Amino acid sequence: MQRFARVEGILVEPIGHLWAAFSPATGETALLNDESASILEVLEIEPADTAAVCDVLSSDSGIASDELFALVDGSWQQLTEAGLVRELPVTLNNPK
Repeated sequence: MQRFARVEGILVEPIGHLWAAFSPATGETALLNDESASILEVLEIEPADTAAVCDVLSSDSGIASDELFALVDGSWQQLTEAGLVRELPVTLNNPK
């Protein structure tokens, strides 16, 4: 299961109907839609996987979590390449 964390120190500000997000990791600013900005807001609380992000967004928007899955899952590459999120390493639990 892929989990993602928000990169520390990013700045996200509204600009009209878009959001500007500055990444200290890349030194660049990216323009984001509302959905991507919402994902960053969820990750500000704690790292999460796609399903957990969808659950939070579902409770905020009233849209079913499964309807949000493709949108959220399709956003990870853009957010990662922009230096706004990072994928966390997979950890395996060793049963005793």
